[in-house]
Amino acid sequence: MNKVADRSDNPDKFYIAVRADLPPGLQLAQSVHAMAEFWNDHPSFARSWRRRSNFLVVVSVPNEEALLALATEATLGKSLCTTLVCEPDLGDEHTALAIQPGAEAAALCASFPLALRNAVDYDRKGEMIVV
Repeated sequence: MNKVADRSDNPDKFYIAVRADLPPGLQLAQSVHAMAEFWNDHPSFARSWRRRSNFLVVVSVPNEEALLALATEATLGKSLCTTLVCEPDLGDEHTALAIQPGAEAAALCASFPLALRNAVDYDRKGEMIVV
């Protein structure tokens, strides 16, 4: 059994940004893709985060332009490892971004709201409900 270390001394969070202009189900799927691809691209950072923190935050950016601006600032401005996800079913548009966990990622994402905060869903009768 893997033991997770005491997290109280290291609250580093793993930040994923996803586009708010995508439907809720697609936002969720693209967030998971970003996490999985980051794990594949940067396994040492991912494993370290899992052992030391395991806190995850998914934030919402308005659109693809904002996502690309965040990716550029994280990668070029802060020299953080990132994984930017493209979706073939959307003409290879960029949909989500995973950013190396830590204080710099938290600062970059601080102004963005949590993803799916105002998401809507439909009940079995087809009536819209706020989740």
